[in-house]
Amino acid sequence: METSAAGLQLAEQVPILKTIFKHVKYSVLIACTLSMAACSPAGRSLDIPFVARWNGEPVSCSGGPVALTDLRFFVSDVRLGEGDGTPAALQNDGRWQSDRVALIDLEDGQAACRNGSPDMQPVLRLNVSGNPGPGLRFSIGVPEDLNHANPLTAEPPLNYSVMHWHWLSGYKFMRAGIETPDDGFWVHLGSTACSGTIGNIEGCRQPNRPTIHIADFDAGADAVVVDLGRLFAGIDLRDSAATRCMSGPGEDACAPVYEALGLGDAGGIAGVFRRSAR
Repeated sequence: METSAAGLQLAEQVPILKTIFKHVKYSVLIACTLSMAACSPAGRSLDIPFVARWNGEPVSCSGGPVALTDLRFFVSDVRLGEGDGTPAALQNDGRWQSDRVALIDLEDGQAACRNGSPDMQPVLRLNVSGNPGPGLRFSIGVPEDLNHANPLTAEPPLNYSVMHWHWLSGYKFMRAGIETPDDGFWVHLGSTACSGTIGNIEGCRQPNRPTIHIADFDAGADAVVVDLGRLFAGIDLRDSAATRCMSGPGEDACAPVYEALGLGDAGGIAGVFRRSAR
């Protein structure tokens, strides 16, 4: 039986086609692998809880010997690990966190928290890679280049107007307060003694952005305790005269709060922000 010329030509081409197919298959496999590596999210999601305490005991808006009246604050420049730490990326959720600022809200708008809201955000959400090791560092406040934004046009969480003073001073970095049956104290912390015009702030003589450092913090197993008992340790809560601190220059009531947070030349009171096992 004779083999046609076309059949012989096809038979000669089969090995060549097999070689081409093999190279194409490997090229596709490599391309897919690289594509998955490029498109997969970097690192992993990590949640860090925050809890309110009064000298080590739970405190809430609903009362007890001491009732929470407010506890909301901005967090920025988050770092994990030893020493100065490695910057950790915030998860932008379009409400509580942007790429640079997070809002922690530990009040629920009930009972003594008359100026609050029912929505809470007790968690800081990060994207991390590898094992950062022990240590947590962050700032209480809004970065200077964002601090004087217009809350009506700013991206969340800086559109939360209750945390804003006005264009000159910018945002309230922290709102915190407590009350007893016959006394109380609250603080609004933020930059003061600012100068400039709208859209051209020259700076603030009192930036008031505390840096919090918890050296032994395990980001995968610990929570951050915010102890208002230690924050207000220098406030007289037995004089039956509710007082406040609005971060203004020369406010005597602010001095013990600034000292507790380590502002100015103060070293800070240990344990205002500290770690606790979850």
